[in-house]
Amino acid sequence: MDPRWHTKTPTDASLHVVTTHGDSRRALRRAVELSCDLVSHYGDVPEVHVASDVSPYGLWVDTAMPLHPGSEVVLGFRPPHYEGDEMLVFGTVTRVVTGRRRGDRGRLGMAIEFRDLSSEQRTMMAASLKGIAPRIEGIRAVA
Repeated sequence: MDPRWHTKTPTDASLHVVTTHGDSRRALRRAVELSCDLVSHYGDVPEVHVASDVSPYGLWVDTAMPLHPGSEVVLGFRPPHYEGDEMLVFGTVTRVVTGRRRGDRGRLGMAIEFRDLSSEQRTMMAASLKGIAPRIEGIRAVA
């Protein structure tokens, strides 16, 4: 077998294993739809995506072609109720849903964790999301 198959690259999913539990979130994710410019290692031209499930720590990007976990990205977006300039944030892809695995449920896309928000920017993000309802999925009506 070719030895190059055994080398690890910066986007190799096995380098970045993140274990989370549904009830261990740092902040409530709010159901919003934001236009989000995303730049990755695939090119220097921003691609426009829809970002949702936003918190002061990260967001979900709806896309049928998610990047690998561990990929570094640059995001440009304007939080809801925010009057300032567009925020530019470095982020890391922490989770992907491609629809190809048996356990994949929900929307296709990727979760991105913010990497360089100052505490001031994080506080501003929390304030801009205040009063917006969280996304509610998976609730069944009882008859």
